Amino acid sequence: MRRLVALTAIVTAVVGVVPLTAHKPVTSKYTFSEDVYPIVKEHCGGCHVPGGIAPMSLMTYEDARPWAESIRLELTRGHMPPWYGDPGVAPLRDVHELSPRELDVVLTWVTGGTPPGPGMKTPPTGARRTWAKGRPDILLPVPATVTLPAEKAEDTQEFVVRGDNDRDRTIAFADLLPGNPSIVHDAIIFSRSPQSTDPTTVLSSWLPGRTPAPFPGFAFVWRAHEQLVVRIHYKKNWKLENKPASDRSVVGLYLTKSAAREMHGVAISSGDALSEHMQAVAVRVAGPSGDVPLKIEAIRPDGTRLTIAGFLARAGWDQRYWLARPLDLPKGTRIEMSRPAGMNVRVWLDASTM
Repeated sequence: MRRLVALTAIVTAVVGVVPLTAHKPVTSKYTFSEDVYPIVKEHCGGCHVPGGIAPMSLMTYEDARPWAESIRLELTRGHMPPWYGDPGVAPLRDVHELSPRELDVVLTWVTGGTPPGPGMKTPPTGARRTWAKGRPDILLPVPATVTLPAEKAEDTQEFVVRGDNDRDRTIAFADLLPGNPSIVHDAIIFSRSPQSTDPTTVLSSWLPGRTPAPFPGFAFVWRAHEQLVVRIHYKKNWKLENKPASDRSVVGLYLTKSAAREMHGVAISSGDALSEHMQAVAVRVAGPSGDVPLKIEAIRPDGTRLTIAGFLARAGWDQRYWLARPLDLPKGTRIEMSRPAGMNVRVWLDASTM
């Protein structure tokens, strides 16, 4: 699958790679402070910061230079970042990729002697401790502090942050503010019936470094008497091995400010025919046991075919891909999904019923 690889969260898969220490002749016309740092701050600053989920910061020259070879490997192998949409297959919104120029800048710097450049004009930042989109309309902290003991490296826990919604609420988007960003790896925020264990409406597939944004004209509905639940995946990096670590995160809900059409998730499999006329606005994936390249197409009742989305589903990086524009899918539209034989992944369309 063709895609430009961005630089966010470079090092999750590079434990064991020896940091670069040998001297190399300087051939790069780009320097860290002038050219590389602005790219790293934009694309890596959600994870590779002091106190972030990644095991090292890349926010200073001294931090980044030892990992130059690892950066090169992660870019050229396509292992990172944790955003694997392919806008070359079908247009996607909020593309988290390096541009061709950005990719050239970083690769030229890491292979060309890693020159530092003049002194930093912008001080390095730590992990985000404030809401990216301002204070939410509703704040829902998890009920208690969670502690991973020294001997436990990973865990997933689920919390009911509100047990009974008093009325229908229209949600533009949801966010999570980790209490300890160094161990909160990912999360989903969803509503559900008190009688069920399955999500009714997934408000957010949360990943660090992603700033949530509403899809104009569309929103989710948290129904009266439904619970609001967050499922958080905790994971220590190697710096925290054999050390206890605690977290108490907060869910933030942002209500719509104007009329919006309701979105809901529709589970799909290859060969399914839609039972209703829908407008699809996003694709959400979960549950692959390995890397699964996936292409989703729709065949309308009149025979016209359109590609909905293409991406690489990766274990541990469940997420939602927003389409560049709503796609009209009449009743009876058949879904086709191409993927390697024997490889499974759960897929949902987020859509509004016409």
